[in-house]
Amino acid sequence: MKYTYIIILALFFANSYSQDNEKTIILMDKEFDTPIEDATITILRTNQGLISNKEGVFKINLSRSSIIEISHVFYKDLRISSNSLKEKENIIYLESNANNLEEVVITNKDPQDILKSIVEKSRKKITVPANLKVYTREFFKKNDIYSYYNDGLLNFQILDDNNKVKTDILVEQNRSIGFLDDFDKSILGYDLNNLMENYYMFTYLEDLLHSRAKKIYTFQIRSYAQNDAYNYVIVKPLTSVLGELHEYSVLYDSKNELIMEVSSVLPNDRVSKDKSLLDFNRKNIFKSEYKNVYRYESHRYYLASSKEEIGFISHSKKKEVKVEIKNYFITTEFRPKTFKYKNEEIFKGKTLINKTNSVLTDYWELDSGIILTKDEESILKSLVVID
Repeated sequence: MKYTYIIILALFFANSYSQDNEKTIILMDKEFDTPIEDATITILRTNQGLISNKEGVFKINLSRSSIIEISHVFYKDLRISSNSLKEKENIIYLESNANNLEEVVITNKDPQDILKSIVEKSRKKITVPANLKVYTREFFKKNDIYSYYNDGLLNFQILDDNNKVKTDILVEQNRSIGFLDDFDKSILGYDLNNLMENYYMFTYLEDLLHSRAKKIYTFQIRSYAQNDAYNYVIVKPLTSVLGELHEYSVLYDSKNELIMEVSSVLPNDRVSKDKSLLDFNRKNIFKSEYKNVYRYESHRYYLASSKEEIGFISHSKKKEVKVEIKNYFITTEFRPKTFKYKNEEIFKGKTLINKTNSVLTDYWELDSGIILTKDEESILKSLVVID
């Protein structure tokens, strides 16, 4: 009885200490006083990764002081000490770099060749083997109504497989909220292993590297306003070429020739209007975009975060079904080597959809790296929990 009391008391003080050290930070635009979404935050002492949500909010919980690095492609980088955060809730203003003009860079080298070179260098430099502790989150909307949500804490073991990347997944925790029918599950079509392998090998840029790409896209190098050492490769489809073609922006470190950020979007005027595509095997896409952020420090180079959104129309029992999916990966911890694990511990599924809930802690609050917005919290409350 005495030992039980001591354990309960210890847990009480540990929880109280944790709450005392938790700080909420709200990132705001200095000029317009609006929240800043998708800023990348790194706790330098622990290399923990975070992202600000749509309300500009992120939370930290530090037992020791650390420098906090905040970066966003449209704002000037900022480093602050955790000791400067005196309140439970702290507002930090970031200064836009919009006033600094980004100019076309004239080079002797073909812009597409520059892209080829930085993709090749990035593939060689990316840290393998490695372990990424990743928080993944997914919202699923069907016919404009949110119907399903899942998230989880995953350990991605990044392995070298004959100069290619292979991943093993170990699931620490996961939860599912809502409902998907058999049709829903069949049309999702993605694979967690495949996503990470594509991100690590920059596969999404592959189509831009072929010689035929010049007949489809224009390639341009532009300066990056807040850092002279960085440039962009901007890739846009030619106006004379029709079809569902994305625009790309690749931010890279010109000194080390490493990709720091990749983003892609399907412009509204490129969305397919061809109703003949509405069958089970082919989807009429009306939204498609993604952004990957990479981190390079102390010769360690890895995926920091990703965000993908896709919307498409498909057929179910001769009816049109509108589907929208938003998926996040946030690397909350990075280690430059893997740890030992047994084959039976490897997650064999493609997604967390069919995996039974396994919740040990409130990881979505403590370890997720991205805080739910108030709107997202209301979405979760509106869904039915699957046991």
